[in-house]
Amino acid sequence: MKSTFHKNYFIILLVGIAMILLSACGGDDSANTDGEVHELDFSHFFPPTHFMEEEIQAFASDLEEETSGRVKITSYPGAALAAPDEQFDAAATGSVDFALSVHGYTPGEFPLTSVMELPFMADTAVNGSTNLWKLFQEFDEFNDEYAGTVPLWLYTTDPGQLFTVDKQVKSIEDLKGMKIRSPSPETSEWLEALGATAVSMPMNENFEALERGVVDGTIAPWEAVKTWGLDEVINYATVGNFYSTTMFVVMNEDVFNDLSEADQAAVQELTGEKMASQTGEVFDQFGSDAVEQAREKGVEIYELSERELAEWSEYINPTIENWIQSVNERGLPGQEVYDRAVELSGK
Repeated sequence: MKSTFHKNYFIILLVGIAMILLSACGGDDSANTDGEVHELDFSHFFPPTHFMEEEIQAFASDLEEETSGRVKITSYPGAALAAPDEQFDAAATGSVDFALSVHGYTPGEFPLTSVMELPFMADTAVNGSTNLWKLFQEFDEFNDEYAGTVPLWLYTTDPGQLFTVDKQVKSIEDLKGMKIRSPSPETSEWLEALGATAVSMPMNENFEALERGVVDGTIAPWEAVKTWGLDEVINYATVGNFYSTTMFVVMNEDVFNDLSEADQAAVQELTGEKMASQTGEVFDQFGSDAVEQAREKGVEIYELSERELAEWSEYINPTIENWIQSVNERGLPGQEVYDRAVELSGK
């Protein structure tokens, strides 16, 4: 009996040592992956048919594959979980895990980011998007604007134009007195300087407002003409590449921190400048397609000449100086950020 006891004890001891060794050998994996499955939601305001829903689905699929199924994302389009102007706060407070929306829908919350909402800052969505991401990385002061979240990528739409229903705008005089939907405070300021009445409104209310005559026109990117069906209600386009709408994709900070280091790395590898550029490319392509679609539907397009743009700029450019002064007064590097944005744009 005694020998049997010692034999069993010896076997148990060997098994214990083997388990410790196996655990040590697998230490690297356990440090990087917790094995827990995280089922997360992605909230945004675009309709299910919008191409950004496809981009989100592709991102979700890639992330699930890269994390071996540990991070699963369910998208909720159409503002199902939060209104367009509530998306960021929903992510920051943890009401949602991921959120996408327009910075300008919450005026004043993103003072430095709004530099890319200023007039004539980018000629394409790719340039606007990559430049905005570079600014975010170069200036630490941007971080305060995104408190409570981890910004995954920032981007801009293709340049915004003026679209109208009943009246073609070829001059400043034509614009005076018209009610024009505006996507941001910066755009509202220069619209008012040109003599129009700016009406702040998210994109998902734009079509109905144009259709019912609540507004006479809208400032929007060409992309919106195609993806939001604006060519069904507008008859005229005035091209000046006036501005770009900036947008964000953020993740709740606590949710991000709950992921293993390996899964955090997977999220960051799939986002950042790569997705900023990729999203810009898609906006530019849809913008180009929208121009052709608008022509086919009979939309009359008027492109402002350099001389005409110079005249418009006399009214528009004070918005830039006002922005710099306002941001500087908040103790932020407004002038430095603007100068760097201009440098990145190559202008």
